[in-house]
Amino acid sequence: MEDLNKSQMPKEKLIKDQISYTEERQLQSEEIQLLKDKVIRQIIIYLPGYLLLLGGALIIFMNAPNSFKMVVNHNANFDDDQTERMWRLAPYVSLFVLLMSTIFFGKIFYQSILPVLKDIKHRTKTLVFYKPQKTAMTVFNRYYLSVPLFTKRQLQIDDKDFSTISDSDELCLELSKSSLIVLGLKKNEKKINYH
Repeated sequence: MEDLNKSQMPKEKLIKDQISYTEERQLQSEEIQLLKDKVIRQIIIYLPGYLLLLGGALIIFMNAPNSFKMVVNHNANFDDDQTERMWRLAPYVSLFVLLMSTIFFGKIFYQSILPVLKDIKHRTKTLVFYKPQKTAMTVFNRYYLSVPLFTKRQLQIDDKDFSTISDSDELCLELSKSSLIVLGLKKNEKKINYH
């Protein structure tokens, strides 16, 4: 058993008073594949936007007056003085676009993709044992269990699983260690389906 006070996972994302204890185990091959798929999906989402902004910065750098005409005003006519000024400003505008897009997408990489890559590298998961709080929205046929995470405080579960869980039951929440992605939810080694 691991003590929660050790700096094993991001403390600010866990609600300590709901947790009985934690353990660490090795990730299963299907869990590793789930994490790899998540990384690939995020790269597919963010990389084209980054490349598009880099391409825009390159176009501005290579041909500032025509890029202004393409994007801002198709009917713009520049005299020689304005064209010269645009050529002088083009490297600074390109550099600004490059820096801002790199900072923005670097932050996204650091916050969302890098923790998942760490999980894949270390191949460990954290098992969090806790007593959940149940929330039934029978009018909408939706049933929820609390999880001790700030980012995702409730999981929607099936009504059959909801009825088998009592207030005194202790559940096992399986989380990836660095990114805290929910990998599974179990009651006495029986899997609970969640959405």
